[in-house]
Amino acid sequence: MNTMMRWSRTSIHFISALRLQSRSLNTIKPSAEDFKIADKKNNPSNSSIVAAAFASLKEIDSTKSSKKNAYFIVNNKLDNAKTTEDLLELANAPVLSKSQALKAVSILAEWASTGRAKLTEFEADSRFLKLCKLLGKENLKKDYLFNDLSTVLSITGDDEAAKLISTISLPQMIRVLSALAVKKKRSITLMRSLAFNIGRSSEKLDIKQCADVLYALAILNFPDEVLMEKVSSDVCSLLPSNDRSSVIGSIITSMGVLRLRDTDLLESLSTWLEKNIDNCKKHTLESFIITLAYVNYKPINFESISKVFENNKKIDVSNINTWLDVVWSLIVLEKENNEHLESVLSPDFTANLLKLKDNQIVPIKLLNINGYAKTKSQYKGPLLNLNLEDYQVKLTKSKDKQALMASMMDALSSILPSINIIKTDVCTNFGFIIDAVCAFDSKLNPIPLNSNESTNTEIHKIAFMLTGFHDSCRGCHNEPNGIVVLNTRLIKSLGYKVLTVPYTEFGIRDSLVNRIKYLKENIQLLIKESQ
Repeated sequence: MNTMMRWSRTSIHFISALRLQSRSLNTIKPSAEDFKIADKKNNPSNSSIVAAAFASLKEIDSTKSSKKNAYFIVNNKLDNAKTTEDLLELANAPVLSKSQALKAVSILAEWASTGRAKLTEFEADSRFLKLCKLLGKENLKKDYLFNDLSTVLSITGDDEAAKLISTISLPQMIRVLSALAVKKKRSITLMRSLAFNIGRSSEKLDIKQCADVLYALAILNFPDEVLMEKVSSDVCSLLPSNDRSSVIGSIITSMGVLRLRDTDLLESLSTWLEKNIDNCKKHTLESFIITLAYVNYKPINFESISKVFENNKKIDVSNINTWLDVVWSLIVLEKENNEHLESVLSPDFTANLLKLKDNQIVPIKLLNINGYAKTKSQYKGPLLNLNLEDYQVKLTKSKDKQALMASMMDALSSILPSINIIKTDVCTNFGFIIDAVCAFDSKLNPIPLNSNESTNTEIHKIAFMLTGFHDSCRGCHNEPNGIVVLNTRLIKSLGYKVLTVPYTEFGIRDSLVNRIKYLKENIQLLIKESQ
């Protein structure tokens, strides 16, 4: 009985010692001598058991510490590697993580691409193959490895690759982003990691890298504000010494696709184009006019730039689709003439355009131009035959715009005496629909749109136009893009007063009271301005 009690007490002390040792490493640990003294008081004959247990735990701690030290040693060697041999030798390190192996391989790739090292020096080296194997793939073809670094990253998958982005150089990050654009692979996790690391890098990009980044963001539809701001700043500083018009053309086109309205960059580009206008290819100037229209901006020297298109005919531009874009853009920027309108609305030209069945934007822009031509009393040229099936365009709202529309109608139903007094999705035959229309008298009382009120009572027809995220420019304070601006002008030509309802001021999560207040105040302001 006494023996069993002694063993029980020993077990309790032993377990207590283990629990004490396994607590947070940040706490103060009792020494082995403390365990021996405590155990001898209770069972002197079994102190060696507890001592052995403590020694074992201490050995585990020692092993963890050694691994941690080894990890930092490898990192230090990576940061200070000067030769190919320095990097290859890391394959024999006792502790080497996957991220460290990737960094070693990426440095070798960078050295090989810049001529600092020769591929033949290490491509067959067993240590290099060991590094590749650690990444998860034993046979990496050199053509893929050094021309497309994303092959290395894709070995571990997008999520793991995103964690490893910070271990590669800035030029390699840009190559990975470009590779995603070429493959049209929208990995949100990977793109966010790339945008974060490139956008916050203190290293300045060269003009080609800036063009590549903007192109990738445009293709991937990923307008990261911080990254675009960095690229814009770097381009502005590089433009004075740049003599490559092709790169400028790429930057301008990407800005248009992204709806990037960076006024400093647009002014700098416009100055550069005016200075180098004789050496610029015609498609670069075309792209600039189109981009200015999409972001609705006129630089200081716009008159000089737009003169290039004053007397140009459609045969002077790249293709008929581009000429349509140019004329549409000149209308947005208010620099068109009757010859421009006639050249696009002529039956031969429209017939050729409509053969481009894969382009759904063509009939919409033709309807925009046709609608604008109708508003010009001095225009006597041809117009579209709207009875043709090609112009029966079905226009639909995006999901976010539908939600915003439902929110607005909910508020209007509380303002108007009857929901029947308002019309929604009003067709214009101008290439767009008006979200909602209603009418008020001069005393701000809602009245039916077809009301036969006395001529002494002024009727104000109000058109509500919702503007969502995709209707706004990037790089500015939610300025509407050129499409919205042109549509607004065309609506006004129909006799409406336009109330623009931006998603930034009229949120679907706002309370009904606030939404009603917003609409009432802006309707009153709109009517008072016209009185």
